[in-house]
Amino acid sequence: MNYFLILILAMSCVVQAHSGRVYITGTITDNTCTLSPDSENIMVSMGSVSNRQFYQAGAGAAYQQFTITLENCGSTASGVTVSFSGTPDSQNPDLLALTAGADNASGVAIALYNDDKSPIPIGDLSQRKTLIGGQSLAQLNFYARYVANGQAVVAGTANASATFILTYA
Repeated sequence: MNYFLILILAMSCVVQAHSGRVYITGTITDNTCTLSPDSENIMVSMGSVSNRQFYQAGAGAAYQQFTITLENCGSTASGVTVSFSGTPDSQNPDLLALTAGADNASGVAIALYNDDKSPIPIGDLSQRKTLIGGQSLAQLNFYARYVANGQAVVAGTANASATFILTYA
């Protein structure tokens, strides 16, 4: 028994602990809007485009407008930026790659633009769009177009997809 007690005492060690606090501060604001149901999945029709329009890298087809609609903006909403993510083109990572596959086009990619037609590289933020607190409807206009990426253009289906993220300021 004494042997057991001595063994327990020998194995015990001193443990020291300290405690502290973490103070978390912040503000809950009402600065976001609701994404309109018709903007949850936006289809942009690019139409049929002749491969002759892509005679050199950077040559592009017509701009096709699309709109992201926001509703019921919070009382302190003041602005929003949009970023688009997707698979970047292997020749020009600022562009959105076409979906790969048999019978699909190659040599072109999709460029995205602000409403003044300045480019938005994939993963970058758009220009800031002004919102008005309590605004019931806000339309954010953008453009997409096919752009030659410098490789030989092969005709075929030319589809792509991107996800957009709204960042409120």
